[in-house]
Amino acid sequence: MHIRPTTARLAAAAVIVLATTAAGVLPAQALTAAGDPAIGDPPAEAYHITLTSDPASTDYGHRTVDLSGVLTRADGTPVANAPVSINESVNFETWNPWGDPIDPTERETRDLTPLTTDENGRFSVTGVQADRWDTKPSLFLKPLDEVEFFASYNPPEDPSDQDLVFDDLFVNTQPVASTLTYKVNKTKVHVGDTLKVTGKVSWPAGHGSVAGTRVFLRGYYENEYNAKTTADANGNFTVSLKVKDEWYEDFAIFSAPTDYYIKGAGADLPVTNLDGISGGSSSS
Repeated sequence: MHIRPTTARLAAAAVIVLATTAAGVLPAQALTAAGDPAIGDPPAEAYHITLTSDPASTDYGHRTVDLSGVLTRADGTPVANAPVSINESVNFETWNPWGDPIDPTERETRDLTPLTTDENGRFSVTGVQADRWDTKPSLFLKPLDEVEFFASYNPPEDPSDQDLVFDDLFVNTQPVASTLTYKVNKTKVHVGDTLKVTGKVSWPAGHGSVAGTRVFLRGYYENEYNAKTTADANGNFTVSLKVKDEWYEDFAIFSAPTDYYIKGAGADLPVTNLDGISGGSSSS
């Protein structure tokens, strides 16, 4: 069943209201038992689409999935020779120390090659990488260890997105664990001091080089980081941070490997700002 656009429904309703008002009759409104205006059920979708993944999870050495699905009409009959769009998103945690009501997920998204359904309404694609495709380090630093796939169909009866039907799924990625060890040059600092952290990042052999792994140092809680560096070929790093003011009390260090299948590591640092707003009575 074709769903009429919202504008068309509103226009039709306006005509009815004008006609009945001109005749001296106001249109009746259905009420609930409590006397509130009744809200009708949303119109049924004229089409239905499903999407599945095999396997449902991936790991460092097995990063591809096969996607498949079916497109049908509301009565279950298949829709043949129909274009289906496939999209992929590699997901990261949104940096939100304020607890704002925003999307908790940041995404790197791409469109995959569109598919066409067969005579049974089925579509499929094999060997899809459930992984980042950009070789540059991500702008986002906290992977959620999941890749999301979308399949959508836009019925030709309405070229707008109002009647768009879609299905999505999440592929759970299982990353290799890494470690981060560190030493600080001081555990008590004053405003104007420089905190220096040396350490090493590592992960099991056979999972790529640690060279170039980004390491971040934070002092101010509202910033995801305040200083950064990269590890050398042995995983060693040094990063320094000047304590700018009394708000620098949330000292932490963490790594962000470029490979989505290598899990970053981090730790809160046992450093206290003696000039901090808490009076140097606590440490992060």
